[in-house]
Amino acid sequence: MTEEKYRAAPYLAAVADTAPGERNVGFDKVQAYLERFGYLRESIVREVGVLDDPTEGALRKYQEFFELPITGIFDDATRESMMRPRCGLPDPQAGELAFATTCAWTDRTLTYAFDTGTDDVAGNAEFDAVRRAIQTWQNVGGLTFTEVALGSSPDIRIGWRPAADPDHSMVGGVLAHADFPPGCSVVTNTLPKPVHFDDSETVWSVGAAANAFDIETVALHEFGHIVGLAHSSVPNAVMAPTVASNFTKRALTQDDTDGFRSLYPAAPQAWSGWNSLGGSLTSNITVGTNADGRMEIFARGTDRAVWHRWQTAPSNGWSGWNSLGGVITSDISVASNRDGRMEIFARGTDNALWHRWQTAPSNGWSGWNSLGGVITSDISVASNRDGRMEIFARGTDNALWHRWQTAPNSGWSGWNSLGGVITGPAASGRNADGRLEVFARGTDGAVWHRWQTAPGSGWSGWHSLGGVITSEIAVGNNADGRMEIFARGTDNALWHMWQTAPSTGWSGWQSLGGILTSNIAVGSKAAGRLEVFVRGTANALWHMWQTAPSTGWSGWQSLGGILTSNITVGNNADGRLEVFVRGTDNALWHMWQTAPSTGWSGWQSLGGILTADGALGRNKTGRLEVFVRGTDNALWHMWQTAPSTGWSGWQSLGGILTADGALGRNKTGRLEVFVRGTDNALWHMWQTAPSNGWSGWQSLGGILTSDVALGRNKTGRLEVFVRGTDNALWH
Repeated sequence: MTEEKYRAAPYLAAVADTAPGERNVGFDKVQAYLERFGYLRESIVREVGVLDDPTEGALRKYQEFFELPITGIFDDATRESMMRPRCGLPDPQAGELAFATTCAWTDRTLTYAFDTGTDDVAGNAEFDAVRRAIQTWQNVGGLTFTEVALGSSPDIRIGWRPAADPDHSMVGGVLAHADFPPGCSVVTNTLPKPVHFDDSETVWSVGAAANAFDIETVALHEFGHIVGLAHSSVPNAVMAPTVASNFTKRALTQDDTDGFRSLYPAAPQAWSGWNSLGGSLTSNITVGTNADGRMEIFARGTDRAVWHRWQTAPSNGWSGWNSLGGVITSDISVASNRDGRMEIFARGTDNALWHRWQTAPSNGWSGWNSLGGVITSDISVASNRDGRMEIFARGTDNALWHRWQTAPNSGWSGWNSLGGVITGPAASGRNADGRLEVFARGTDGAVWHRWQTAPGSGWSGWHSLGGVITSEIAVGNNADGRMEIFARGTDNALWHMWQTAPSTGWSGWQSLGGILTSNIAVGSKAAGRLEVFVRGTANALWHMWQTAPSTGWSGWQSLGGILTSNITVGNNADGRLEVFVRGTDNALWHMWQTAPSTGWSGWQSLGGILTADGALGRNKTGRLEVFVRGTDNALWHMWQTAPSTGWSGWQSLGGILTADGALGRNKTGRLEVFVRGTDNALWHMWQTAPSNGWSGWQSLGGILTSDVALGRNKTGRLEVFVRGTDNALWH
C-alpha cells in the first residue's frame, strides 16, 4: 500500500518533545488524547500541561499497546502514532492483549437499517460497501444480520454524521465510531446501536484512493465493535485502532476470528476415546513442539534410554517409538533454539549434563554430547534476550554453576561458577534494560546478588546487599522500571530496598515496620503503585502501599479478619484489587477496593466449607471465578455476576475428586476442568460457552497412574497424556 501523509490530529504536531516532569505549551492536548482513548482516567488528579507521574504511566501504557519504545517520554514516535487516523472508541486496558472482548449479543439474529449516506461516492455504493463488511462477519458463523426499513425498530442504525456527532464526537482525526452490545455499551444504553461515519473531516472512497478512506475497511472494523470486540494490539488485525488512507483491509485475521469465536463459539468438539501410544515408561513425560507445529513426546524407557514419538503431521497421527539412546538418571528437559530446533538435556550416569539436538528444525537428531559438570540439582534452562540458551545447576560445592550458548543456535561455553553458598531459594528479576539479576540469602543471613553486566552477557561477582533476613525474598518492579526487594527481618518487620534508578545502584535497607507472621504478597495498583499484604500477629490482614507510583509508602493499616490460609490477590477487570482468604469457619472470605487504587470494602463471606486451597481463574469477559473442593469432595464454584462486581452463590459442579483438578482454557475461551474420579478414570466438564454455563461431568475413561499432562495442538485442540497401568503412555 501507499500510505498518504494524512494527519489526523494536527494540533499535536506543535507540541514539543516532553520528558517526565517537564511542562510544555499544548501538552494538555496530549493529556486530553490519553484520557479520550482510555489511557488516563478522568478521575485521576494530574497537573495540567505537565508530564507528571499519572501522565507518564498513561503514556507508557499507550506506547506498550502500540509497540513503541516504552520511554514514558512524549517523543517523535509517540507523536506520529497519535496523529494517525483512528476509531473513536477507547483502547482496552486489561493486561496482556491480543484480541480483547467486551460481551456478546443475547439475541443472535440482528437487524440493521441505513439512514443518511455520503456524497463522496456515487449512488448507494457506500451502503453496498457496508453490506459486504457485515457479510464478512456473518460468514464466520454464530450471528445473522438482516436489513430492515428504518421505521422497523432495527438493532443497528448506520449513517454518516458531522464530526461533532452529539452521541460521540469524531472531531480531531476520528474516522467513525460504533458501540458494544447491550450490557457493555459505552455510547448508548438503548437500541438501536449506532455505526456512525464522519462526513465533515474525512473523505470516503470505495477502494484505495489518495487521501481517502475505504468504506468497507472502516465498516469491517466498526462492526467488530458491534459484535462485541474491543481494540486489538495486533498491528495487522482488523480490530487494531488505526488505519491508513489509500488502503484496504477487507479480510479478517486469525486474531479477529479468535475474538469472535470467544464470544460466539462453534459447537464444542467431542473428545476421542483413549488410544495407547505404547512403550514402557520409567519417567515423567515431557512434551515439546517442533517448529512446524508437530508435538513430540520424550520419556525414559526400561533400558534408561531416551525414547520419543512424534506427530507425523501437525494435529495428526503418531510415529512409532524410537530410541535416542543414552543412559539417563534424571527427567528430561526440552528447550527450543532460536531457529526452532529442539534440544534435550538430561543427567548421565557420570552425573554430567548430556544433550542432543535436532540437526535442522523439525528434523533428525545429533548424537549425545556431554556438557560435563557434576550436577546435584535439577536442570534449569532459560533464554537470554538475544535467543541464546543458558543452563543453571547446583554443583557439589553448593554454588550455582552455568553454561550458555556462545551464539544463538550454536555451541556452548564451558561451565562457569557463579559461586556463593546459598541457604535459601533464589529469586530472580529482570532489569529495565533486559539484564537478569539473581538474589539469594547467604550463610550470614544477608541478601546477596549478581547481575548480567549486559543483556544476555557476562555476570558480575556476588555482592552483598546486607541485612539479616528471616524469610524468602520478594521482588517487585516499580512503574518507572526500578526493581524493589522485600524480606522479613530478625525483628519480624518488613524491610525493603530499591534501585535508585532503573537498572542501576541500590538504596540501603529501610524498615516498613509491622510484625509479620506470613510470607509477603506484592500487588500493583491500577495507578502503578505497589501494595504489600501480610498477616499480622492477630492473624488479621495488614497492608501498606506506595503513596504515588515509584515513591514513598503509607503506614500499615489493618484490613481486619482472622486468616487461616495464605493470601491470594487478584485484579478485577476495572483495575481494583481483591483479596481472598480462608476464615476460622473454613469459609471463603474476601474484600475489595471500592474503586481502583483507593479504599477497601469490609470483609464479606462467600461461604462454603473449604478442604483444599482454591483456584482463581478469569473468564473471557473479565469475571473472576473461584473453584474449591468441598467437604463432600465435589467441585464447587462461584463467580462474579459481572466483571468487577458482585458474586453468585456457591454452586456444586458435582463429582467425587480424588486428586487436585487441572484447569485449562480452550482456544475459544471456554474453561475446562479435568479431575481423577474414584474409578481412577479421567473426568472432565466444560463451559458450554465462554463465561457461561457448564456441561455435566463426562468420563474420558482410562485407569490413571500418573498426573495429567495437558498440551495444545497447533490447531488449538487440547490433548491429554497419562501413564496407564501397563506403564505405557496413553493419550
